[in-house]
Amino acid sequence: MSAVAVSFENSKAWVLIDCAEATQHALLHSELTLYHLEAICITHLHGDHCYGLPGLISSMALNARKAPLKLIAPRAVIQFVQSCFTLTEVRLSFDLITIALEEINEKLPLECCDIETIALQHRVPSVGYKLTEKCIPRKLRIAKLQQDGIASGGHYNLLQKGQDVQYQGQWLQSDDYSFYSWQPRVAIICGDNEKPALLSQAIQGVDLLVHEATFTASDLHRVGFHTGHSDAKRVAQFAQTHQVPMLALTHFSVRYHGEGMLQPLVEEAAFYYSGKLIIAQDGLVVDIPKQKQIEGS
Repeated sequence: MSAVAVSFENSKAWVLIDCAEATQHALLHSELTLYHLEAICITHLHGDHCYGLPGLISSMALNARKAPLKLIAPRAVIQFVQSCFTLTEVRLSFDLITIALEEINEKLPLECCDIETIALQHRVPSVGYKLTEKCIPRKLRIAKLQQDGIASGGHYNLLQKGQDVQYQGQWLQSDDYSFYSWQPRVAIICGDNEKPALLSQAIQGVDLLVHEATFTASDLHRVGFHTGHSDAKRVAQFAQTHQVPMLALTHFSVRYHGEGMLQPLVEEAAFYYSGKLIIAQDGLVVDIPKQKQIEGS
């Protein structure tokens, strides 16, 4: 059952990608709170990615949430949630801002990150979400400020916060006099997808790819490609070709459930991929390392 939370150390806001059954129960065992959930992003309309939505959103209302919540999802999923609320007489205590995937054609800015969608291929329309970190502390280019004769003052603080300011009749651009403490970290979390190559245009600079590996290559050939899923070999080869530093595999077929049963998937992925390989399990937390910026960058 699919649900991936993405949180950021310099923002209380976080994002949920997919919301399968029992997602809210799993959250009880995490450090995340529904109070700070900024957006829920659903990759496609299959139930193992969205059946947890009505219960989770209803619980937020029962806890008297007031802040708006964004729901980014296929139009059919939005209709499913709204129908559940109507039929069960749920009254939300906050604004549910719905954004249909079919209508998105540009980057979506959130408080904690920017979100882009990537069209994938499955039995139904499916997407991957590319999340780029925001809220990164800035450092001042002190030497440049002094060189340009800009004395210290309150404008230093504003420049460090990323704001452009006026100083002695001239505008100072924050990007000229400050820089991020580290490079924005980027992750792609995919819905079901049989063609990893569809990510080729978006994968450059990505720190972590979360992708389904429902089968091994041999099992997928036996089962048939009509499933619309990927195998560990194909995903690992894609990540290796594009030098993705971290690869997390998810969404394993029930045929691999049980002690030691995932080993064929693990071995297949490890044979074709030399980066940091992560095999997802419930409650797993993955930290993306920071890549520090330098003053001249």
